[in-house]
Amino acid sequence: MAESRSSTNGSPAGKSPVSKILVGVIVVAAIALVVLVALAVRQQSAQQASSSQTTAVVAPSTTVVSTTQGEPATSVSTTTVGAEGVDVVDHVIQMGLIQREYLTVAPKDLQPTEKLPVVIALHGLGVDRRAMLNAASWRQAVAQDRFLAVFPQGVANSWNVGPCCPPASLLAIDDLGFLDQVVAQVSAEPNTDAQRLYVSGFSNGAIMAYYLACSRPGVYQAVAPIAGSNLTGCTPPQPISLLHQHSDPDPVVPFDGKPTVAQILSSATFPSVPASVAAWAAADGCPAQPTVSTQAGGVERSVWEPCASGTRVELVRLPGRGHNWPNKGPYDGLQELLAFFNIG
Repeated sequence: MAESRSSTNGSPAGKSPVSKILVGVIVVAAIALVVLVALAVRQQSAQQASSSQTTAVVAPSTTVVSTTQGEPATSVSTTTVGAEGVDVVDHVIQMGLIQREYLTVAPKDLQPTEKLPVVIALHGLGVDRRAMLNAASWRQAVAQDRFLAVFPQGVANSWNVGPCCPPASLLAIDDLGFLDQVVAQVSAEPNTDAQRLYVSGFSNGAIMAYYLACSRPGVYQAVAPIAGSNLTGCTPPQPISLLHQHSDPDPVVPFDGKPTVAQILSSATFPSVPASVAAWAAADGCPAQPTVSTQAGGVERSVWEPCASGTRVELVRLPGRGHNWPNKGPYDGLQELLAFFNIG
């Protein structure tokens, strides 16, 4: 006897369109979760395997903190002693099912009463925290200029800033919550000065740095994005100093905002860098027109000052550097941002 079934609008009996949608949503969510966990595990394993440094596990100590959702997060760390007079420490934060990581670099000869300013440096899309560390002379600068450098790790080497950048944006990763956790843990250390907290970033990390400065007023004292843009178009709710360094031309994140292949592939619209910086200066209460000067190598510097609350806005246009960290020739992007942060 043939089985009898009825249908409505082409749906099998017992399964309404709403039920099918719910099942589909559950399946997609489950797949996304599996992919996310796999990416995190694979990324961590690959980074540990590729590290050529000797890692010694410190005495076990677990600190319990809270995520922005009130879920427990556990922090553990391993220490690597660098040859440049610094200690490189890998930290792990468990946020629900996701394991997040960040790296710190501190002077090796810290004194008990010494208070260090903190610079958070966010990597670009497709590279990790160690690539960001190696992009410039961070170790030497930390040892010489006495600050704590912090290198957070994005999920699958990406940061979620609205339309950019996948896979973090597609998975709706809570990077603001993660970076809040990093700041909370770093600020709780006895040798850090939480009143001198700065953020920088390259490319996707620069976009995230802009977003952080807008989203967390009063937390960061200055922001220094490199080769990124203010993708969300946000303006700071209270004045905060800005140093933006950018090559012209830049084939990935265009200086003038004109479309590039990367922009088309990412479905993101990168705004004009000069227009974005000018809008930030206006929000900071700066003069409408900057003072513009040309320096060695054709480097063009636009400075808006004085601004509200003692802030300052600068745009450095670097000719012909491409989409790279600016450390070619006499111009040193790291030293520029440290000087802007009054470090050293």
